[in-house]
Amino acid sequence: MKKLIILLALYLIPFLSLAQTWDTFRIDSAVSVGLPKGFTKTETINQFSLVARTSFGTILIFKVPDNPQITPDIEKDNHLKNYYDNYLKSVEQSSSAALITDEKDNLIGELKVKDFTLKIDTGGGVLYRDFRILHTNGATYTFEFLYQNIHKEYAIPEREKFFNSIEVNENISRSDQYTSHNLNSDSPDNSKYLILLIIIVLLAIGLTILRILLKKPQGADL
Repeated sequence: MKKLIILLALYLIPFLSLAQTWDTFRIDSAVSVGLPKGFTKTETINQFSLVARTSFGTILIFKVPDNPQITPDIEKDNHLKNYYDNYLKSVEQSSSAALITDEKDNLIGELKVKDFTLKIDTGGGVLYRDFRILHTNGATYTFEFLYQNIHKEYAIPEREKFFNSIEVNENISRSDQYTSHNLNSDSPDNSKYLILLIIIVLLAIGLTILRILLKKPQGADL
């Protein structure tokens, strides 16, 4: 009887996942995203962060406004590319046990974004952190989807649903990804300091989520 209940639970898991209700959430006037119910958010003048749980993964979202003192000038395509590449390198260097995979440039409408995956071997299993980085409207938006390898089969459709739900206001154009004038023309490029600050915040929240996931019994989702 016990085996029958377990098999029935395993059979029903995909359908329960599909039944989870997602709603559109507006981060601000520029960007919106689809999220499951029950998320928590923290918002201050200088930063916005959000945590949500899906059936098989965890969603993290961050928004960090540009700081004229440390944000580099992003006036051309190559400047934006360098900014995204520096962000990726900072994430990669944040842990010796982490490996960057599936790096690629992507688009949301006409806006350029950077996608990549951080694969972490925790010793108790493999954790994936899928990233999408968007700079527009005077801010950097970081979207993450975390999941364990054991849940990969069902987490990937949720990840795709999440990333595909990211939308930008139709009034936001390619020009909004770039600065209109030199913010730091007479000062050194301090982009690494901004990126380092963002990475520190991401790691702090990511490690907290990781501890929760590792402490959670493998059968808890069932």
